[in-house]
Amino acid sequence: MNVKLTAIDLDGTLLRDDCTVSENNLNTIRRALEAGHCIVPTTGRSFENARSEIFHEFDDIPYFINANGTVVTDGRTREILYINGFPPGIAARIYRLCKKYKTYIEPYAGLYAYMETGRIPHLFASGLPESYCTQLMASNIECEDLSDLMDDRQVPVSKFHIVCEDAREKEQLGQELSGIPDIYPISVVEQNLEVVYARLSKRDGLSFLAKRLGVLPSEVMALGDSNNDYEMLEWAGYSVAMKNASQRIKDVSKYETDTNNKDGVAKALIRFLSL
Repeated sequence: MNVKLTAIDLDGTLLRDDCTVSENNLNTIRRALEAGHCIVPTTGRSFENARSEIFHEFDDIPYFINANGTVVTDGRTREILYINGFPPGIAARIYRLCKKYKTYIEPYAGLYAYMETGRIPHLFASGLPESYCTQLMASNIECEDLSDLMDDRQVPVSKFHIVCEDAREKEQLGQELSGIPDIYPISVVEQNLEVVYARLSKRDGLSFLAKRLGVLPSEVMALGDSNNDYEMLEWAGYSVAMKNASQRIKDVSKYETDTNNKDGVAKALIRFLSL
């Protein structure tokens, strides 16, 4: 197998249901890195969260793709290599709509995700696992108000992660967000909406990085399980769905590995990287 770049989703893929990573998965990633393979976490999470909460024991992860592909960062220097944010005024419009509802609003800008103190209770009231909520918040920058962040052109907002306390409100908010030109919210879990500009996805960040490294799509392996992985799996030459993935993801993928709870990532790396 001629795989030169491996993109690994985190939630539902590398992470088990309790948001931990097995020693087998971690050790297999170490083996792959030591063998010279380019392993790239490719996630909806922020760089700071992926780096400090998931890969805190690794100093040799070369690149991270974050915020659903809208940010690419050098893992060793923390330099942002690519960022694709909302045009002027759009982030503020999304933010104002979200504030009408019982929502936890988590905008992503550069290396970090942000949250408002007063909206944290909505996250825990949503029904998402407490372990996930706690880990997600651990590296966030907490503020009383996020209005000023919305129009920052130096480090633009590139993604919103919105968690709704009420299912009916989520549906209504999704419809309102869809009324903004070039905004297409997706849902990865029952309670959330994820919003980037236009049709941006993990594929965009992955494509940028592959071109930078001189790697062809046919030389890329991608592993994932849910809606925000679809485009990169469709694009990658070696697309691997987790056994726990949605049927839509399985249908677009060429291969399948075991579940996130049974070291599916380690098994795929061993198989396709010949470890």
